[in-house]
Amino acid sequence: MTVTSDSVRKIYGGFWIRTAAFMIDLIILTAIILSIGGAIYIIPDILGIKETVFIQVLLMWWPLIFWLMVPWLYCVLWESSKVRATPGKLVFSLVVVDKEGKRLGFLHASGRYWIKAISFVILRLIYIVVAFTAKKQGVHDLCASTLVVNKKELQRHEQQSSLPPVASNRMN
Repeated sequence: MTVTSDSVRKIYGGFWIRTAAFMIDLIILTAIILSIGGAIYIIPDILGIKETVFIQVLLMWWPLIFWLMVPWLYCVLWESSKVRATPGKLVFSLVVVDKEGKRLGFLHASGRYWIKAISFVILRLIYIVVAFTAKKQGVHDLCASTLVVNKKELQRHEQQSSLPPVASNRMN
């Protein structure tokens, strides 16, 4: 994954394609949060328990907790899974990998997510870095040593640079 020749540069997911993937994920996340969040507000009302202090406190804090937890779990569970990408990235055949092209573990993906979230809060323009780095990495990718790559190009690159299957120690 250290090669940066012109023939290999197309392997990296660039700024605009990652922005489009982010928008798809944002739409999905918003639908999930509004659906579940709406149910959480309706159920206590239906059960007639909306006036209890515990429910009022829960309803006051629930949006903050929900907007922190759901996107984190959404990104981390998808990116550390076998598919290695959120649904938005999958639409464009992008996957998130470490420097060796391997799948991220849960903790690695969590670290990447929280660096991304915190850097976005501090300086919203931080994602523009993707457009200017050789491997199209954002600050969160640089800090977490990750890459967002085209899955098909990654497979093609791995096939070209790997040993014949008989001599390889890899299990496919």
